[in-house]
Amino acid sequence: MYADIVYSGTIPAERLIRGVAKRTGFKEGVIEGILIELKEDVLQYLGEGYRVELVANKNDIRSESVAFNGVNFRASKSMRVGIRGDLERRKCVDFNTSRKWDRNNLEKLVLQYIGEHGFITRATYTQLTGRLKNTALDDLKSFAAEGIIKREGRGNQMHFIAPPRKEPDGE
Repeated sequence: MYADIVYSGTIPAERLIRGVAKRTGFKEGVIEGILIELKEDVLQYLGEGYRVELVANKNDIRSESVAFNGVNFRASKSMRVGIRGDLERRKCVDFNTSRKWDRNNLEKLVLQYIGEHGFITRATYTQLTGRLKNTALDDLKSFAAEGIIKREGRGNQMHFIAPPRKEPDGE
């Protein structure tokens, strides 16, 4: 089970307009006109593919549903329909599939990444290879067991680094 908001109904635009008018001193007609024009502009820009900032703190609308402080905003059907422009699926060009990787290539990739960045996490490895979470973790643990890399940290702090270099004996 999980906690969820229990909704008490829908607040109509008229009630919002009345509340804003009461608090600010603007006339209801002015607020309603601004709200209508704002809706039209927002729909146009969203339809053109832009993000629209509605508040000054840089929170932006990225989808039909926006969550903040446990409260969800969902666009009404008329708003979704009003967004001008066609929505289409876009093929993800950068997606890696795990089928193209053999063990040697995976090892080289891990060592190269660690050489450039100092460490690698399971999440980064998953992103680079396209492997599933558990498969990626199994790969990294296997490399660590073989001494190819060294495991550091636990849980969500786990990362992998290059193993310490062995000092040559003999001097």
